[in-house]
Amino acid sequence: MGVTALGKPAGKWCRQFSKTSGCAIYEDRPDDCRVFNCLWLLTGALDESWKPTTAGFVLHSELGGARLVVECDPARPHDWRRAPYEATLRLWAAAEGQEVLVFAGSRGVRLGAPDTPVRRA
Repeated sequence: MGVTALGKPAGKWCRQFSKTSGCAIYEDRPDDCRVFNCLWLLTGALDESWKPTTAGFVLHSELGGARLVVECDPARPHDWRRAPYEATLRLWAAAEGQEVLVFAGSRGVRLGAPDTPVRRA
C-alpha cells in the first residue's frame, strides 16, 4: 500500500521497514500506518497459513468490506495463486456483493468470470 505521509508508493517496500527488525519508526509512525490493520490480524477465520510473511501478500478491505484487496509482495507476485489461496479468493469473489482485487504493484486483476485487468488510480 502507499503511505502518502512517507512518500511511499504502492508496490514498494517502505524504507523504514526491515525484514529482520520491522518498522524503524513504529512508535512515531504516521496515522496512515496507525489505522491500517491486516485482515489476518483482525479475523480468527484465517489461520497461520494466511500470515502475510507466509502467504506473500497482505489482505485488507474497502467499501465497508464489499471489496477485498490482496496486496502482493513485489518479490512474490504470484504467491496468491498457490493453494489454498487462489481457490479461497475465487470463492469469496463469487459471493454476491463481494469484489476481490489482487495487486502486484500498480497492476492487478479483478477476480471473476472472466478475470479483468485493473490498474491503480
